Amino acid sequence: MSYFLRAFSTLSLVSLLSACSINGSYPDATEPDAAKLRFISNTQNSTLDFFDAQHCAGRTTGMLNNSLMTDTQRRVGMIVPPPEKARGLLEVKLAPGKPVFMRINTNGSGYVCAKAISFTPEAGKEYEVTFDVAEGSCITTFQRLQRFNGKDERIPQPMIESPLQACAGSTPMFPKQIPETPKRAALIGSIVDTNLQLFKMMNPQTPVEPPSTPKSLEDQIAKRKAAMGSFTLPEAYWTQYRQNFTLLNEDAAAQEARTMGLYNEVLRYRLSVTEDAVLEQWLNPTDTTTRDRVAENDKVMAAYYINTRKSVMVEVLNHHLARMGQLDQRFEVCAHFDKCWH
Repeated sequence: MSYFLRAFSTLSLVSLLSACSINGSYPDATEPDAAKLRFISNTQNSTLDFFDAQHCAGRTTGMLNNSLMTDTQRRVGMIVPPPEKARGLLEVKLAPGKPVFMRINTNGSGYVCAKAISFTPEAGKEYEVTFDVAEGSCITTFQRLQRFNGKDERIPQPMIESPLQACAGSTPMFPKQIPETPKRAALIGSIVDTNLQLFKMMNPQTPVEPPSTPKSLEDQIAKRKAAMGSFTLPEAYWTQYRQNFTLLNEDAAAQEARTMGLYNEVLRYRLSVTEDAVLEQWLNPTDTTTRDRVAENDKVMAAYYINTRKSVMVEVLNHHLARMGQLDQRFEVCAHFDKCWH
């Protein structure tokens, strides 16, 4: 784990232990259609903090699973209940439609973990983020919750971390970006180009097979019509149905480009806080300190690519499910067919 994550996790724990309220400093959103988020931790000394341009030091939500403190009892009346084996949990309300930068931290015996997630909550929706430790690794899952026809569903959500540049230079968590000069721009550009070329050589792309082919789509439509029985839909519905799968294929074909775009953005941000002397020897380190920093950066970025690639795949699928759900809602399919998109 990087120095900044270790520093942040420790600072979060210390600041919370010294706070007056076990419920932390984050106030629930007051909008009537506020989104709701449940944080479940099955690890020791866990916190969930929120950041924005006005709160770069973060706002806390309470402590979970600490032997010296009582767990926060923050609850907001979520419809879908937590899993039976949840060790500790808290719930908060989020302003709908407003980007969120949240960070989970845990500081246990022999491990320190932190995970940041950037997302925009939808009005009235429920979410759940869970933190676990297994076989020496920290595991985070992020899901949207919903109840449909009496059944509770958990839909995986992308976990994309984007730099909170509005807070750059405010805390060790958000280091200050060094002003750009022609020299720095050239150095960073050269490093990024070389990094991307090497990355592509080590991770050769394989052609992405489209999720749907014309034949498989028509077969699916035929089976769906048969399953609907006497309930029929106008041709306009099926035209849009086919168009949605065309969009799915287009999004799937573009997912690697989106992943690399996010990778490029984060790599450039990390380089923008790096001193000139280090940038100058980045591609050919001549001292151990710089060599170690480059190696650590490569490790972090490799993990970022893997996690972001998975998240982009989830994002593509969720966009497709949302389009299909909107289509079925517009034609009131769920009122007649229990296997509707929703």
